[in-house]
Amino acid sequence: MVGGGSPAALKAVQHRLIASGRIAYFNSPDHDTTLTNVAAGRGVCLAPGFLNDHSGQFAWIPFDCPEHFSCVLCTHREDRRESVAAFLRTLKRLYADAVAFPL
Repeated sequence: MVGGGSPAALKAVQHRLIASGRIAYFNSPDHDTTLTNVAAGRGVCLAPGFLNDHSGQFAWIPFDCPEHFSCVLCTHREDRRESVAAFLRTLKRLYADAVAFPL
């Protein structure tokens, strides 16, 4: 499946695979619809590891390609709330443990 709203790096990988002529594809408007199609057995998709829902319902198989996808969390530079700092520590710990999205 080729999803709508894909970042440029992911689009490059998708187009390279499509151009190979060895796969059939169809468009999916968003990631939730894509996962629904995967769950229904209608196809597979390439997705950045940070979209992994860690539910155990899908197989997230690493796909080696030269492109890299960055992910950022944006906050206000003056925000010094302990709750935000705790949230960031939790995210860093979770992503450090996630195989699909190395920091």
